[in-house]
Amino acid sequence: MKKLFLIYLLIALFGMTNQAFSQPLKIESNKICPLCGMYPARYSQFNCQIVFKDGTYEAFDSAAGLLIYMLFPDKTGIKPKPVDRIYFKDYQKESWLEAGKTFFVTGSEIMGPMGIEFLPADSEQAAKELKKQEQGKDIIHFKKIDRQYMIKAAKAGWLHFLAKKLVLK
Repeated sequence: MKKLFLIYLLIALFGMTNQAFSQPLKIESNKICPLCGMYPARYSQFNCQIVFKDGTYEAFDSAAGLLIYMLFPDKTGIKPKPVDRIYFKDYQKESWLEAGKTFFVTGSEIMGPMGIEFLPADSEQAAKELKKQEQGKDIIHFKKIDRQYMIKAAKAGWLHFLAKKLVLK
C-alpha cells in the first residue's frame, strides 16, 4: 500500500513540476531583443518569447519580430536554437498565449513599440471581433504563418519598418 501511495505521489509531483516548466518565463528588465536591441520588458502588452530546449530564452517587443527571427535566420544572421515553446501576449487581455493557440489580426493600424503590429488573440472568435474593432485586414493562425505570408504582409504594409526591411532584403 505504501509503495502504491509513493508511486501516486511521485506521479503527482512530476506532473506539477512539468507544468511549472511549461509556463512563460519572466522577461527580465535588462533582457534585450535580439533583432532591434530594445528592452521588451518595457512593453508588456506586446511581449512575446521563445523558450529554447536548453532553458534559455529570447524576448521580443513585437510578434512580427519573433516570427522573423524564427522564419528568416538567413536574413537576420541569427540561427535559432531548438525551440521548446513560444508565447505571445493576447493584445486585449494581456495574458500569455501558447503559440499553437494564437490567432493574429494583421493589417490594422495599431502601433506597438516598433510600429505596425500583429495583434495576438486567444481564439478565432476573439480575432474576428478584434479585426472588426481595429479595422484589420486578415486573420491567421500561428501555425499557418510562413515565409510567404510574411512577405505578403511586408508588401501590404502590415509590418513595421525593421520587419519589412528584413523580410524584403
